[in-house]
Amino acid sequence: MRGSRLSVLSRALSAWLVGALCALTAALASAQDCPTAQSGRVGFVVERGDQQKSEIFHAEDGIVRTVMRYNGATVLKTTQHEGLFQLDRLDSGRKTKFESQTDLKKLFPLKPGRKVGAKFISESNGQQGALSVEMTVKGTDILYIGPCKYNVLKIERGESHSAEPPRFVYTDYYSPQLKLILAKKYYESNGGTHTIKYDRIYPLKR
Repeated sequence: MRGSRLSVLSRALSAWLVGALCALTAALASAQDCPTAQSGRVGFVVERGDQQKSEIFHAEDGIVRTVMRYNGATVLKTTQHEGLFQLDRLDSGRKTKFESQTDLKKLFPLKPGRKVGAKFISESNGQQGALSVEMTVKGTDILYIGPCKYNVLKIERGESHSAEPPRFVYTDYYSPQLKLILAKKYYESNGGTHTIKYDRIYPLKR
């Protein structure tokens, strides 16, 4: 009888602890004011490490603009479609444009099981090139940036800068809500993997 009571108390305590942890996580997320789809209109910030900070802005027609600073200095500006296809980038003073040969709007919304592709003509310093991008949505996942919880799509991304078919390069963990890739998983030749993700996220304060 005593063992039965202890078992009941143990289960009750475990349930209470789980509930308390969920409540604490929700409270922390609320206190941090986690960015949402609406935050993109005025901007939000993601950080990686102590020195890298990116500001994200949503514009009309699925356009996303990003500004990345390192140690306070602007090093990269991009314009993207839905946060997945780059349309132009200014990387340490070098500008590259990507003119889409595909109707990108028809590729969205993305869902698990979908495979989409797009072709671009690139131009940088007066030289033209080609870029083919292929994306396969493998499934869904949940990703935390600090206390902030986001539903993400796992997207296998392939690229080609020639006439060859796109080859797999990495897996993106993409938030349709934020129109932002929150993490990337890279696969090493020895069979190992490593993931790079943001550490912090918060609304832009003006």
